[in-house]
Amino acid sequence: MKKYRIWTRLYRASCNSLDGLARAFKGEQAFQLETIVLVVLLIVLSTIRLPAFQSILFVGAWLSVMALELVNSAVEQAFDLICKDFNLKIKAGKDMLSAAVCLLILFNVLLWGTFLLS
Repeated sequence: MKKYRIWTRLYRASCNSLDGLARAFKGEQAFQLETIVLVVLLIVLSTIRLPAFQSILFVGAWLSVMALELVNSAVEQAFDLICKDFNLKIKAGKDMLSAAVCLLILFNVLLWGTFLLS
């Protein structure tokens, strides 16, 4: 493996990360919807002016959903490379990844619900 200078490595890693975000946004409807929620969240947070810690908590919680969605999409694509035919074990793996995203979204709903109702 070729070694790069730290700044070259940082630049290349950043380009790869941005490419991954762009691919997810272009090809994954769930990620598009989650990006829209992030934009709405940022708009809401900029208007209600919460303390920085609370704003970071809300944004970080939602970014966690988006990060797990990226993992979900990447693993699903890998599964699709492994087997094109229906496979119960692959379906179970995809369903578990989807459930993990769902649980993190539920956490965000509880977080926001608690904030709005208090």
